[in-house]
Amino acid sequence: MDKDEAKRALDIAEKKLSENDYVGAKKFVNKAQSLYADLDGLNQVLMMINVYTSAEIKISGGIETDWYGVLGVDSKADDETVKRQYKNLALLLHPDKNRFNGAEGAFKLVLHAWSLLSDRDERYLYDERRVKKKPPPSAKAKDAPSNLFWTMCSECKTRCEYWRDSYLNRTVLCPTCGKTFIATEQIPRAVKKTSKTYNVLFGYCR
Repeated sequence: MDKDEAKRALDIAEKKLSENDYVGAKKFVNKAQSLYADLDGLNQVLMMINVYTSAEIKISGGIETDWYGVLGVDSKADDETVKRQYKNLALLLHPDKNRFNGAEGAFKLVLHAWSLLSDRDERYLYDERRVKKKPPPSAKAKDAPSNLFWTMCSECKTRCEYWRDSYLNRTVLCPTCGKTFIATEQIPRAVKKTSKTYNVLFGYCR
């Protein structure tokens, strides 16, 4: 049965995750998702992988962890957005709610990101370090592709704009329905602004 095969793939993904093989873990968790998308624990493992891979991304000349990426918010996210995202991730990753190996480590990373980004003074200092270490813009920057891309939640069809370098083809959490999905790029289309157009996680969602 597909469900049994999906369960075996998820077990392998968990083992790969415990070995810090995030690429291998992502491969098998994607297999599990394709076999049985409603498999219990799938979203939890997907988010664990996302947190660990984000924590490995170094910015500011390779000396700073991308704590915005770990928490899954844009660097311009307001306090309420940061708080809401932390709560969403805590529900998926807290060891009391997540039985998988590695949940505690992923939750600690998210907790550290929340502690830093929810403290205005600490966040200001962190942002200062990030800005000071940014390389000078390239003379050809205007010809480079946009740093943002549009994608759509496979569950509720909410359209979101994300940072390309951090989220393209990666698992993200929909700010509207709370489900995880793979952020594949979609061709943008004109959207008439209404009262339902709002600015939330990672950029803009419609």
